[in-house]
Amino acid sequence: MSKYRWIVLFASFYAFVTFAFALQIVPPLLKSVINEFGVSHAEAGLSMSMVVFPGIFLGIPAGILADRYGVKLAGSVSTVVIALGCFITAIANSFSVFLAGRLILGIGGAFIITATPLISQWFSRKEMGKAMGIYGTNMPVASVVAFPLASLLMLSYGWRYPFYVSTAIAILNVATFTLMVKQGPYRPDHNEAVDPLRALRNVEIWKVGVTWLLFNAAAISFTTWAPKIFEDFKNMNPFYASLLASVLMLAAIPCVPLFGWISDKLGRRRLLMIIGSALMAGAFIAVAYTSATSMTVSIAALGITAAMVPPMVMALSPEILGPSLAGTGFGIVAICLNIGIALAPPIVGLLIDTTQSLALVFSAMALFSAMGAIVAITLRTR
Repeated sequence: MSKYRWIVLFASFYAFVTFAFALQIVPPLLKSVINEFGVSHAEAGLSMSMVVFPGIFLGIPAGILADRYGVKLAGSVSTVVIALGCFITAIANSFSVFLAGRLILGIGGAFIITATPLISQWFSRKEMGKAMGIYGTNMPVASVVAFPLASLLMLSYGWRYPFYVSTAIAILNVATFTLMVKQGPYRPDHNEAVDPLRALRNVEIWKVGVTWLLFNAAAISFTTWAPKIFEDFKNMNPFYASLLASVLMLAAIPCVPLFGWISDKLGRRRLLMIIGSALMAGAFIAVAYTSATSMTVSIAALGITAAMVPPMVMALSPEILGPSLAGTGFGIVAICLNIGIALAPPIVGLLIDTTQSLALVFSAMALFSAMGAIVAITLRTR
């Protein structure tokens, strides 16, 4: 049965990758979406924000439901909703319908976080960093695949085809999640009273959440706008601009599980979170003032430093609150994640519209990261 933990990890991983792929295929398509519907950069940024708005309001309820009734039911329903959202986006004939499809995708995504507590039910504390490190590659893997694939499909068949592909991936996810997920040996005792208010009153889990908010505000702003920034400011073709933007995620993929494993060995998750956030800020500034090969190196450095944060956040949530409140803890983290993603892309899009300054845009991303490091310093945990 212990080997089954890797199957559960894969099913949870694939479930989030499905959602993240649907989220991340939009950045390479933004120019086409803007031209298709005649919207501004700030309005186009809503195509990312609408996906995460539901998570702001549903994150904690989803976590509480997971703690009370188990994760399989909520997770299985979410996979169906994600597939529906992808399909509606693909067939949208107006920007309003396009945003409606993205909103439905977001409702499904708000509950996909309930898959995460499953991992903490299958892995002991001494393996938690490694497991969450592997799981934490979900967004980088999805982005690395989504960026070039969406660009190629758009250039060959039009901007709608990437959404048809994401629909097919989401339909497969319905089957894999429903058939593979099970409760684990470290599941909480359901005879124990679950008090979500205890989690909501815990200041440390909110600090972890705010750090995660600021991290994602920086990272998602980059992945959302970097392809278009490179096209407009660096005169790159759409495919190369998307490929260069994906270097961040490509560099992060092998490093996220590595840093998770290191945190298990060192037992110093807070320190790694501080270092990662601070170094990210410096890397954003480097990207703003480099070009050609130097820019590729700067983006790779950004990906490596960014890889320090996700496994720490994912591992600290069940460690701070324990298994009985892990779902609520992940719900708090999910709310903060979604607030960061919802607010940052439109803000950065507005900066592009009003300033047309590459330096100011990347400085804003650096500021998000620096603030994350400051919040992480205040954490009262190892």
